[in-house]
Amino acid sequence: MAYMEKGCSREVLLVGYYNVLFYLMFRVGLDEYKKNILIERINSGEKMMMKDIYGWCKSHQVPFWTKFIYRRDFSVKANIWNLYSYCRFKWEMAR
Repeated sequence: MAYMEKGCSREVLLVGYYNVLFYLMFRVGLDEYKKNILIERINSGEKMMMKDIYGWCKSHQVPFWTKFIYRRDFSVKANIWNLYSYCRFKWEMAR
């Protein structure tokens, strides 16, 4: 998905990690290389946890936001555990 922001075009890349969606913001024409590197790493099967995605975004100065979603294809127990993990991640991120 892509959208315009104050005269500069941005593209949003959606990366899913279990119940968490990462929305990564790339500047069209400027961040293509960064975006392609990340996509290549993910498509190659490299295991990236929430902290890895967060660290990659911070080190490459890619703005992002996250959202937790309840997944009906997971058990209630798995959803609760993933919510706990997500809350712990957000708390550690805020420190």
